[in-house]
Amino acid sequence: MGWDLAEMALEIMRPHTTSGREWLIEDFLVERLKEAGLEVKLQEVPGVGDNIIAQRGEGGFLIVTHTDVYPYLTPEIQEPRVEDGVLFGRGAVDTKGQIAALLLALKESKGPVSVALVVDEELEGRGSRLLEVPPGCRGAVVLEPTELAICTAEAGTLEVRVVTRGREAHGSTPWAGDNAVEKAIRLYNKLLGASFLKHRHPLFPRGAWVNIGRIEGGHDAMVVPSACSMHLEIGFAPGLSAGAVEDEVEEILAEAETMEVLDFSPPWETPPDAVVIPALEEAFRRATGREARRAGMPSWTDGANLHKKGLPTVVFGAGKLEVAHTPWESIPLAELGELALVLRALIDAR
Repeated sequence: MGWDLAEMALEIMRPHTTSGREWLIEDFLVERLKEAGLEVKLQEVPGVGDNIIAQRGEGGFLIVTHTDVYPYLTPEIQEPRVEDGVLFGRGAVDTKGQIAALLLALKESKGPVSVALVVDEELEGRGSRLLEVPPGCRGAVVLEPTELAICTAEAGTLEVRVVTRGREAHGSTPWAGDNAVEKAIRLYNKLLGASFLKHRHPLFPRGAWVNIGRIEGGHDAMVVPSACSMHLEIGFAPGLSAGAVEDEVEEILAEAETMEVLDFSPPWETPPDAVVIPALEEAFRRATGREARRAGMPSWTDGANLHKKGLPTVVFGAGKLEVAHTPWESIPLAELGELALVLRALIDAR
């Protein structure tokens, strides 16, 4: 097999590498990294698998992305394929297509670079949390779908599960019961009036937002439901106190039977004078002839853990975030080709 972008992407995408199954593409990726002239080692991540860490020379940037795919969709996405120049299938944009573009850039470049292909991003982020950052890295570029915008900030997230309780009654006499689903909906609407939703940030069109990912309650139209569970994700841009957001959410949802915080990650922002930002902007300019656009990343990425390690970090990649985690996940191969050109220019920058 050669170094054709589409062929590499399809080869990486065919194994269904949910967290714990990343080993299915490990040998292929290690072989390709070695063929591109990088020294490769594996770092064990207990309970999951191995991070793949590769390096060529010293003093370059660290390029990071993940090898697992989103696990929760049913039925399974169809076999990966290319139609009319578009790559379709699980991982096309998140992030196996990005990996294929990176491999091509590594093969066609000679400069110093470090690479980390990490496990478990879609579940607990254990791969990047435990990542051993190669010494001498000048900053990090995390490959995720950003439509080739350079994201110098990332939103915080608060994930909660809310349970409301009511009292059953015959469905034809709802006034005699206490509807738990209606209680949950009232709490959601109350949450939409939270003060933190008025927050704004120059890199985020919406400063904060709420998504109901799952709501379930009751079992038949002829019975007033006595219980309802609601699973929410709340996102918020830098500039808000993470603790203050959590406190306000808890206050608003205080009427619920229970409120459980499932995950909590504060927002982060890389200082504007970090060398990785102008370096990537210049690489983008040389590779495309256009000026790069800056934006904010609304979703959690491995960049959060790199930021915690003190490494100046940006999030950057091809494709639209909105199609990730969906049955129609896809990305034009032309965008991946452009990503490969930008990464090559970044690696070979003098």
